[in-house]
Amino acid sequence: MKFYQKLDGAAHVSAREYDVAANTAIVEGQLVKLVEGRVTAAAAGETGAVLGIAAESHSGVADAIDPRADGTKIMVIDDPAVILQCGAPQVTAAGGSATALEVTALKVFAADDFNGGCVKLVSKASESTNTDELGTVRRITDFALDNATPTKGILTLESGGAPCAGDVYALFPPIGFAKGNLNGTGTGLVLTAAADLPLRVVGADTGFGKINLMVKKHVFAVNA
Repeated sequence: MKFYQKLDGAAHVSAREYDVAANTAIVEGQLVKLVEGRVTAAAAGETGAVLGIAAESHSGVADAIDPRADGTKIMVIDDPAVILQCGAPQVTAAGGSATALEVTALKVFAADDFNGGCVKLVSKASESTNTDELGTVRRITDFALDNATPTKGILTLESGGAPCAGDVYALFPPIGFAKGNLNGTGTGLVLTAAADLPLRVVGADTGFGKINLMVKKHVFAVNA
């Protein structure tokens, strides 16, 4: 994740130094929290309050060029009013129709979770007959599960090309969405699980394939 702007539109933000264990590995842009007064990585399915994102990398390994790499201090962007930006999560179609996109991974979410969001076609499978052009953005008008024991989630879309198995879409959740998991480096959102994350979607840039997030559970703010 990267600093995008502050909630009031300001383009500058400060970072402060915090204690970190010398052997802790953190990458720049990673979501972090405090444990016993030290910075550590937020868990993939983090639900507790967080501190912000790392403003520098800390490998936890001695580096002759970077003495801070295994030092005991790390800079963190810790302002509760910061808007963060990362790539929109991507999903792979299991099938679909002119008005529906079926995604197996979304079976863990609840009905209506993605209502008001949108999808953007990123790539097509080699045998795809999808008539939408790459980059086509379509609004999500409804989300439902296929049955009582879900095997996939179904996104109802504005009419267009029929998604084919293997087509890849960037999914832009609606404002207020606060579910999912962090990716392997804690720097982005993935839709492989539905944890109640301490982050909330506050906007998107479909042209650049980005989503904007704010911390909803912050150690320096009221937890929502």
